[in-house]
Amino acid sequence: MHRHSTTWPLTILATSTLLAAGVCLAGPIEPADTLAQFELDRGLEIELVACEPAVVDPVAIRFDEDGRMWVVEMRDYPHGPPDGQAPRSKIRVLTDDDGDGTFETSRVFADELLFPTGLQPWKGGVIVTLAGEVAYMKDTDGDGRADVHETWYRGFAEENPQLRANHPRFAYDNRVYVANGLRGGTVVDPRRKAAKPVPISGRDFAFDPRTGDCQAVSGNGQFGLTFDAWGNRFVCSNRRPVDHVVLANHYLARNPFLASANVLSPVAAGGAESHVYPLTSAWTTSNLHAGQFTAACGVTIYNDVVLGRDYAGNAFVCEPTGSLVHREVLTADGVSFTSESPYEGREFLASRDDWFRPVNLTVGPDGALYVVDMYRAVIEHPQFMPSELQQRPDLRLGDDRGRIYRVVPTDGPSNRSPPRMSGASSEELVEALGSPSGWWRETAARLLYERQDHGAVPRLEQALTQGGPLQRAAALWALSGMDALSAELVRKALADDNARVREQAVVLAEPLLGEDAEIKARFLKMADAAAPRIRYRVALALGGLAGDEVVAPLTRIALTSPDDEWMRRGVLTSLPVHTAPILREVLRSPQVQQAECDAPEQVLVEELAAIVGSRGEAREVGPLLDLLTKGSEASSAAYHTALVGLADGIARRGGSLLSMVADFPDGDRIRTQLESTFARATTTALDENAEARTRGDAFALLRHDRGENVVNACLRILEASPSHGARVAAADVLARQSDERIAPSLLRLYPEQMPTVQRAILDALIADADSAGQLLLAIQQGKIRPAELDAARQQRLRQHRDATLRELAAKVLAAGVSADRQVVLKEYRAALEMKADRAAGKQLFKQHCATCHRIDDVGVNVAPDISDSRAKTPEQLLTDILHPNKAIDNNYVSYTVATIDGNVHTGIIAAETDSAITLRQPEDKTVALLRADIESIRSGGVSLMPEGFEKHLSKQQMADLLGFIKNWRYPAGGIPATIAPGDEKSGS
Repeated sequence: MHRHSTTWPLTILATSTLLAAGVCLAGPIEPADTLAQFELDRGLEIELVACEPAVVDPVAIRFDEDGRMWVVEMRDYPHGPPDGQAPRSKIRVLTDDDGDGTFETSRVFADELLFPTGLQPWKGGVIVTLAGEVAYMKDTDGDGRADVHETWYRGFAEENPQLRANHPRFAYDNRVYVANGLRGGTVVDPRRKAAKPVPISGRDFAFDPRTGDCQAVSGNGQFGLTFDAWGNRFVCSNRRPVDHVVLANHYLARNPFLASANVLSPVAAGGAESHVYPLTSAWTTSNLHAGQFTAACGVTIYNDVVLGRDYAGNAFVCEPTGSLVHREVLTADGVSFTSESPYEGREFLASRDDWFRPVNLTVGPDGALYVVDMYRAVIEHPQFMPSELQQRPDLRLGDDRGRIYRVVPTDGPSNRSPPRMSGASSEELVEALGSPSGWWRETAARLLYERQDHGAVPRLEQALTQGGPLQRAAALWALSGMDALSAELVRKALADDNARVREQAVVLAEPLLGEDAEIKARFLKMADAAAPRIRYRVALALGGLAGDEVVAPLTRIALTSPDDEWMRRGVLTSLPVHTAPILREVLRSPQVQQAECDAPEQVLVEELAAIVGSRGEAREVGPLLDLLTKGSEASSAAYHTALVGLADGIARRGGSLLSMVADFPDGDRIRTQLESTFARATTTALDENAEARTRGDAFALLRHDRGENVVNACLRILEASPSHGARVAAADVLARQSDERIAPSLLRLYPEQMPTVQRAILDALIADADSAGQLLLAIQQGKIRPAELDAARQQRLRQHRDATLRELAAKVLAAGVSADRQVVLKEYRAALEMKADRAAGKQLFKQHCATCHRIDDVGVNVAPDISDSRAKTPEQLLTDILHPNKAIDNNYVSYTVATIDGNVHTGIIAAETDSAITLRQPEDKTVALLRADIESIRSGGVSLMPEGFEKHLSKQQMADLLGFIKNWRYPAGGIPATIAPGDEKSGS
């Protein structure tokens, strides 16, 4: 067995090279030698436990009850088998026959599989995710090869090998969970013809392996799904390394008026907020993603203690692009978690070998962390590459290799005899439920569920009082899986001295709430539990009961943690009939009445009120409106927030506050109160001395007013207010009004506004059919350039529900390219066929472009960042250069500002406040101007980049410039056949 131990930092080691298509490419490094390339934590070492030819292209591994390693080999990656040929992927079974830790025996269990992605041991065989289905495979004749292949479910999307159902995992609740793969599908069970299809778009999938019952579940994992020791589920996606699945789909389904699509809590920093520290060149398709998560996969919670107590419960995530494994230390945070890396500027495990491609992780029976290394030169699927790289010949380089490593403590045991749990008695399995090793607990739970041995029930009941917390919790679920969990046992578990055990008891007790008065009484009291997760689970459970007695405890839960969005959401999922009573109780609370405008209590009030408004029940809305609009209380922050939420909810369903009031028995009185409230809001909106938050609240309410006064006030604000935030809010209010004065006024005011205000004006014009027609007419007349409308706004006009407007929009917006620009574009297309000199193109970029744009280390970013050119074709780049006004981001529109001292300044708006603006000019110059000194400010709707660039470049020079902009990241030899590590921006 090969092993390596090192600590950070490590001297850079030389790597072997090979020549491919004339380009130097790092590696591959032989298995025994690659260990020296790793850096990992002090006190740990990494061992090679399997490699080619025993494993090739591994993407997932699992250990069965006897310690055999099952390996999924995705040999078809990335394109699948050639036409007419059988699939090449396999499942292998590896065994460590002598207990030395090396898996020296490898046998093919199943072959000719298409894109398998994961497996889960079950009843002597394996549940496998592959090619759009979940299958069950088993060897029944003892020859080591699968002779049973049953399709259990099919209909999972098959659009891309990286985006398919994966990671089947047996869970605490005796179901197998499957990560969606991001592309969804509609799943059917061919074994049960009467079963309804299950759409899983945006959700994961779960099923009972004994009964076949299945459903879509919350979550939307890409390639990775894992559970912690208490059954919390986590998933990941390329840019999001660790997400906690917090809110179950079936709770959301009971309240159709709750607008809450998000069920995932981002635990670890993702996207641009994330940081990874590769030791390799780590070439990313987007240069803007360098040093960040770009291919996070295989998230795994380490449910063991062998590596050390500090690692227990940590999340580990693969980043194959960076050839590293990242670690996050999780901390409970209310209902969910937060996390952070324990390192500064380094990773848990990283390699200097560019071919090291960790794609998955698992924890073995020995408590070691196993790392699955696909070991490829190129790991990214061609579908996500720039077009010029999609046919590169090295896409399958390394398809005859693969490695599996194990991270262990340096002082770990040398004898690693495999477990033999298949022969364990049920009593021994119950004992294993209390193991400090997550693998032993999980495997014992699965075997107990498989066997359904009711002889284990007495020992499981005994474990509920004599075992440790983990064993007690697992015993509860094991008894549930045997239909042997009595109400009496549940009642006792609800009084357990460990909060995590009580949490499991709450989940298991929920189905009994409607029939067991004692359990129901305990739930009502547990609303005041100290543990946030218990209160959350109690809220979810109580919310499904119809009785009024749940209103008070749900209100207490909501007010105990108003700053926890998940706790609020748990209460908001309650049956809709409870929402109005809860809102009334919340509004009576001194805690809410004294809350500041920006307090979390106000968010709770607004969310509750929006649900009441969406329901649109007059018997609920009428009394609330009466309460919210009369007396001195009507001016309180909470009452104002509730009124806005109520109106927003009504509008969400296509209604309006004022029209609904007309149908109330005492509608005239309430309308008078409401009009007084609107009048006060109008006065506040006009008050330039009012606090920004107070003024913003007034605008939020005025969105629901109708009439001449609100239109007059908003037009006045747009014309004269020094606050650009107020101008934006005023335009938003006008977008909801019907008044013939609005469109002409907005078009007149448009040229002199800042970019943010101009965008708000455009939205207001597009919102109304008549106004949209006048906007298109203004574009047709040349008063507004088509390029001033971004792609999204143009699309809204092109897809307008009014057919006449759609036709006009298609005509007007299509005329965005002037005749002279069309001629120039046609003439310069010849540059696209010319051979480019990138070095010359770089010099041209320095000379003509670097005053406003930056690529690599050349220039400044005054104008939009153009360095990430992977998705741009040369044709698009040519158009952007020769017709810069065809499509302009409003943030980069040129403004001309005249000051009272007679000076004129031109530039883009880099910053703006109520008292000053800052212009950014070529060469990264800035000029700050007080608004009091500005005589006029106008925009012609054109780019800072002038037309006529072709006057400075010949066609050959244009070809050279395009070659540099498009291909600057590639080695000097041009678009590579393979990526050269010698270039600092290279990699795979």
